[in-house]
Amino acid sequence: MVSVWRFRAAVISLCLTAAASAAWPQAKSESPGLPTDRSADTYVIYSMLMPGQVFKDMDSGQPWAISDTTVNEDDVNPRLAPEATLQPPDDNPHAFQEAVNDYNQRKKERFALSRHFQLDRTYVLLTSTQGSELKQSRVSPDSSSDIQSEYAGYLGITYFSEVYFNIPQTAALVYILDWCGNFCSQAEWVYLEKQNGVWVRRSGKAPPQT
Repeated sequence: MVSVWRFRAAVISLCLTAAASAAWPQAKSESPGLPTDRSADTYVIYSMLMPGQVFKDMDSGQPWAISDTTVNEDDVNPRLAPEATLQPPDDNPHAFQEAVNDYNQRKKERFALSRHFQLDRTYVLLTSTQGSELKQSRVSPDSSSDIQSEYAGYLGITYFSEVYFNIPQTAALVYILDWCGNFCSQAEWVYLEKQNGVWVRRSGKAPPQT
């Protein structure tokens, strides 16, 4: 039991440390929008995951900043696949595996997001250039006062991957990173299932070492 706990802690620590210093590539302006057959569930899932715990703990009513383009496998550093940090629920491993298969087929894709989030406050979608400026305003002493002033009202920025589904679209995997500074971030894979028409988090523990 102790070794399992230590492995889980190490994986989480690695995710947070590396995600904090990740340099996201420039999003391509021609990135297509989300597939229409996935869009509705995707935005419901994104919305229910906002804000992540790191922002929830800091929240005092600021508007949210969200990257306007999804991240893909190449943007995640370290490049941990969802099954490396989660294990399927005992009562539905097949649905989890189908979502993993969807990730493996689509993990190089990036999609442009639109204003379909259902949030209880104002939010903005930041381009890759704006996201880089926000990060610069937090970590660079050389950032201009104009840049610092422009992004001072945001706690940080949230990045999402595409949502990866099982075949009947009743199970889903998604990566989320909340970034607020070099030593202020939280990154995780989340597994969800649709139960009675409602998406519910069912993330499991990291699998034990073998």
